[in-house]
Amino acid sequence: MYHFINDNFHTDIATVPPSYKMKHFHEHNRWELMFIYSGSCILYVGDEIYMLNPGGLALIPPDMAHMTTYLAGSDHTRYVLYFNNDDLKLIADDSSLDIESIFHKHPVVHIPERRLDYISSIIQKISYEHNGVDSLSLSFIHSYFHELILFILRCQMYEDNVITKMDTGNELIQKVIEYIIENYHNDITMAATAELFNMSESSLSKKFKAFTGFRFREYLINVRTHAADLLVNTSLSITEIADKCGFADSNTMGGTFKKIMGEAPGSYRKSH
Repeated sequence: MYHFINDNFHTDIATVPPSYKMKHFHEHNRWELMFIYSGSCILYVGDEIYMLNPGGLALIPPDMAHMTTYLAGSDHTRYVLYFNNDDLKLIADDSSLDIESIFHKHPVVHIPERRLDYISSIIQKISYEHNGVDSLSLSFIHSYFHELILFILRCQMYEDNVITKMDTGNELIQKVIEYIIENYHNDITMAATAELFNMSESSLSKKFKAFTGFRFREYLINVRTHAADLLVNTSLSITEIADKCGFADSNTMGGTFKKIMGEAPGSYRKSH
């Protein structure tokens, strides 16, 4: 699903309930900075997966599919800030750094505990000035944003602060996820996938659910529906889209699409 963000430097500060999980992948037209102040979540970015605990900060490029699953326990506090490529280029010109490449290589960083309030304070200041306090607001926003990005870059200089993909103990499940994302248009079953990765169905089912928060088939359907969403506004027929995305037929895709997206493919196509 494509979410168009109208305003540059738009912020979204929210408390997320325990065990909340997005129903599908989505993308934006702008960079997304997501910062976990409290709680924990699993972040899916393309075919990579990251565990974000307090201090976890992710930089998600424009048009990159992603979604989150928040873990059980208490509420989670997360901050989101949207910005343009041009805003990074201004900083890159001053610092002589290829900032976009740095963020693509290390998209997730850990902010030290003693600096959590510092990061949240900067984002709150940007949010305040975004309301247009006076003629100086945009200048303040740029100043705070530059400070924020430079601090993140400084954190990335220290290897201990760089968060890598989920640890090697979960490497097999990550490979299963990569297999699903690369082959969702084919006839994928849990039995065949378990055999392919030398696992029992029971083991795959338990580990997949523990790792992702989704049941195997539920995750596969989400990936297929996301792919269908991207094709709905093409000239392809619903039947052709269903075939390309791995659904048994257009009726199966229609029911699944409506359940996840809230509309049948035909009416979704008309309204979007």
